[in-house]
Amino acid sequence: MTEFDADEKFDIRKLPRLEIIKPIDSMLRWFVFLIFGFVPVAFVARALTEGKMQTLQALIGLLVYFALFGAMYYGIKRYYVLDRTRNALFRTTRIFGSLHEKYVCALGDIACVAIDSRERTTKNGGSTGQFWYETCLILKNQRVIRLHRTFEDSYDEIQDAEQYAEYLGISCFNPKPGLEMKVVKMSDGKTGVEFCR
Repeated sequence: MTEFDADEKFDIRKLPRLEIIKPIDSMLRWFVFLIFGFVPVAFVARALTEGKMQTLQALIGLLVYFALFGAMYYGIKRYYVLDRTRNALFRTTRIFGSLHEKYVCALGDIACVAIDSRERTTKNGGSTGQFWYETCLILKNQRVIRLHRTFEDSYDEIQDAEQYAEYLGISCFNPKPGLEMKVVKMSDGKTGVEFCR
């Protein structure tokens, strides 16, 4: 067991690994609920009204379906791991406790961390003045690794990105809402980002 001195300042760089776990956002959760929740219920309700299924069969079928769906929803996770011990970034898939890792790149290949932003719009396409954020790892070969599939509606995204940059010892480019992020070669020859209209 590791003991920590209460007077010693916490240094994130001393951690052997840093897991980047990003949940799907609320809009994607609603989509998953509609597709995998509402559709089966509508199918069973229709079968009941047409007399093709009995109530007990329908109830048992729905319970089994939602138990399997819940197990898959909570039993399968995908996330990234910054591993200082092995000096690499891995994409990890956990399926019911079994871990599968895929090598993505060496930590030295990561040039910087940047936060992309996108404005939220109203149903008719109008501006809301609110922004989604998405953390990206920018590699030295100018490839962009987006750390999650959707934009997050939270300023915590900025704090998380700064934490990743501190762990890696590289620079972090905070978002410039309303501007488009482009990967460029900086004046010192390093890879970075610039925000433009």
